[in-house]
Amino acid sequence: MTSDISALIAQLNSLNEWIEMQKATMEMFKEINASIGEADRLTLVLLIRKAFDHIMKTVREFDKWLENPLVLSYVDREMLQEVWNSVLKILIELLELDVKHTAMVRDNAMKLLKAGKIPPVILELKRMRTEGEGVREAVRRL
Repeated sequence: MTSDISALIAQLNSLNEWIEMQKATMEMFKEINASIGEADRLTLVLLIRKAFDHIMKTVREFDKWLENPLVLSYVDREMLQEVWNSVLKILIELLELDVKHTAMVRDNAMKLLKAGKIPPVILELKRMRTEGEGVREAVRRL
């Protein structure tokens, strides 16, 4: 019995690493955000992708917890309600961002196309397809 408790305590203590990693990541993104005004488009794309990557990693790990009877045995209803309230806010904010951004991209693309402006990357991909060059090879070459 004592060894079982010791093993469980050891497993729970390993959560300290996760907590510290999440705190460090949070600080890193806050520091990045402080200087984001100077970033170019490519840097912004890379930072957004990195943020999305970390969001997905966190969501996957959170989901694993919800499947884990050991973890759930320590989670009461109030904790679950708090998580639900936070997740709902995040979900609504993400969906609002997605709808707004998708509409902006659509509108901007339509405006440019109606003005006869085709992004160079589209023209280059069309040329490569016409010449029989594969998209993967073409992208690598770019």
